[in-house]
Amino acid sequence: MDLEARRAQTRAQTAIADATRIESELRLKEAQMLKDISAKNRPGLARFSWEDPFLFIMVTAVGTPAVLAVMTHADIPGENSYFYAEPDQPLLVVDEVRYQGDAVAAVAAQDERTADAALQAIEVDYEVLDGVFDPLESMQPGAFQVLAGADNVMLHTTYKTGDVEAALASADVIVENTYRTQWAEHAFLETEGGVALVDQEGVVTVYSTCQAPHRDRMQIARALGLPESKVRVITPYIGGAFGGKDEAHVQIHAALLATVTNRPVSLIRGRVESILTHVKRHPLIIQCTTAASKEGRLLAVKARVIADAGPYTNATHEVLNKVGEFIGGPYKVQNLEVEKIGVRTNNPITGAFRGFGAPQAALVYESQMDELARKLGMDPLAIRLLNGIETGTQIYTGVVIREGQAMKDCLHRAAEMIGWERRDQCQRRPVQHLRRGWGIATIIKGCGLGRGLADHAGVILEMHRDGSVALKSSAADMGQGITTILAQLAADRLGIAMSSVHIARVDTAMAPDAGASCASRQCIVSGNAVFAAADTIRNTLLTLAARKTKISEDRLDLRDGRLYVDNEPHALSVRDLANRAYLWGYPLHAESIYHLEYPTDVPDVPYRYSSEIFQFCTQIAQVLVDCETGQVTVERLVAVHDAGKIINPGGVYGQIEGGIAQGIGYALTEELVVKEGHTLNTSLDNYVIPMAHDIPELEIDVLEVPEPNGGPLGAKGIAESGIIPTAPAIRNAILDAIDKPLYQLPMTAERVLTALDG
Repeated sequence: MDLEARRAQTRAQTAIADATRIESELRLKEAQMLKDISAKNRPGLARFSWEDPFLFIMVTAVGTPAVLAVMTHADIPGENSYFYAEPDQPLLVVDEVRYQGDAVAAVAAQDERTADAALQAIEVDYEVLDGVFDPLESMQPGAFQVLAGADNVMLHTTYKTGDVEAALASADVIVENTYRTQWAEHAFLETEGGVALVDQEGVVTVYSTCQAPHRDRMQIARALGLPESKVRVITPYIGGAFGGKDEAHVQIHAALLATVTNRPVSLIRGRVESILTHVKRHPLIIQCTTAASKEGRLLAVKARVIADAGPYTNATHEVLNKVGEFIGGPYKVQNLEVEKIGVRTNNPITGAFRGFGAPQAALVYESQMDELARKLGMDPLAIRLLNGIETGTQIYTGVVIREGQAMKDCLHRAAEMIGWERRDQCQRRPVQHLRRGWGIATIIKGCGLGRGLADHAGVILEMHRDGSVALKSSAADMGQGITTILAQLAADRLGIAMSSVHIARVDTAMAPDAGASCASRQCIVSGNAVFAAADTIRNTLLTLAARKTKISEDRLDLRDGRLYVDNEPHALSVRDLANRAYLWGYPLHAESIYHLEYPTDVPDVPYRYSSEIFQFCTQIAQVLVDCETGQVTVERLVAVHDAGKIINPGGVYGQIEGGIAQGIGYALTEELVVKEGHTLNTSLDNYVIPMAHDIPELEIDVLEVPEPNGGPLGAKGIAESGIIPTAPAIRNAILDAIDKPLYQLPMTAERVLTALDG
């Protein structure tokens, strides 16, 4: 076919496609059943009504489905809720839109263009309501009720230990401030997405980017009204999550539409839709009073934390619990009181975000420490070393620190790397309008879900006759590298090359529950489960080897793919042993479930969900502030983190680097601008994340202080700790540079100038 003929054919195909599209759009607009429904809901402010809810299937003249389904809440066969922690967020709203991300209807069509046309054709009659957008206003009696039948104050608890008022009365110095943190966007490169289909046996399979596959399965099954055995969730590698995919997003809607249409359904959010709908980091208002003696010893911490949850509960209870757990910092504080308040508004919904409340808490306690030091005329490093926890310290939550050496080790090492004692020899005013400063922040962060919660993971290992191993786990890898770690651990215990370990993709039909990839827990729980399962197979191989060689097992080892006797290689390889195991009927299949257990030989811990395994790290920032523009440049950043035991060096350093970059954005530039429930900056063009040139050359060191009862070989999680101290370190460096404190994030040029102006 010549060029002109091909062009003519292309024009004809385009004309046919356009004609089909136009016909579909006309049919949609003419369909009376679509009259009173609209996906163009106004955020947080409206009730609406329609005629009888319906399922509408339309077929074009040539018999090709165009719009396959339009669903409302009445078409959901099971429970109409996401159910992360409380079932108060509907999948499709019933009669009231409470925030900009609420969905009214779901449409399935044969292509994106037709689906968009169907959405445009849906109309809704709204009754505009008042709404409430200030958490302080929402707490007041008579405030607009965000969720009918539910108090706007969803959580209000106070935790006390010691005698705070007496300690405050006896203090030589008191620092009292109010801090505000912002809504923050996860900004993962891969937006939320899922594909759902129904097989011939009626099993609904959902491929989705999620952090908790088995929990997603439970939620999908509830909405479909099916037993969990009829739902399967498969999770590929994920292009970033940071907590934003810890709860269901599009998976349930895709499954509902696939069930109704009996066709595969793909549902992927665009960037704008993603920013408007998924959860954000909680904006907090934290009032904090910190008291100390004239020697600099901490006497008391008293805090009041108010969280804007948006309209639904999601993870607000859990995040506030963690803020309260860490509000005293890694310090010896015997008198502590924290009041935790979660408030409903019509603002964006909030939930899990890397650090899970710890970044907000660290901003407060580390800013307070620097201001105490300034009032007392102490070195900021010295006051931290004086009050820092140690092994055996019983902290304010009632938990006894099993291994606390790393807290002060990180401080000492970071100070050494930055040249803390020599910092005053540097030019503090390189030119008239520039000011240089140094700030330090050291933090504590828990690993695991905490006391009172089921914290476990299971794995399946099977060695084949060629010595290779299949590893099945439901631990979702969102970039933190858990699959690499599990392969390393299995290979190490079985004495084989890492390339011989083949990890199956996450599949709830094939692997036991590993819980969510969150709380820096997977290395500990899934890693220990792999060790236990691998040890079962290892012991079988060594038993077989002892039988074959007539040598006692205590002299045998497996390394480098071979059997070793008294540390010398033997002629038998692991492959030989595996092959013989199959011939002789020795099982090389192992399943293991590891439960994160807490000590029973200590007093009851009064703070609910307290962690028992802790990450420690210190970061020191050197900044340059332009007093004419307010611009802050991070010139150097030193980070010293305790990993317990490094399993994958590249992964550890990568997590720290990524966390610091995210922390710099949280400190200086990143803020979702929300006005009366509407997010105004809905793209990465105007939500300012740091670029490569904004990140200084990072100076990182990792300490190894093995954690008793922690992960394999004493390892800890490290994925969250990198982001936590960055903002307070930069904040304290700005304070050191300009002698003016800042109490609100992000510390933009405008806010720095405001501070300079007094």
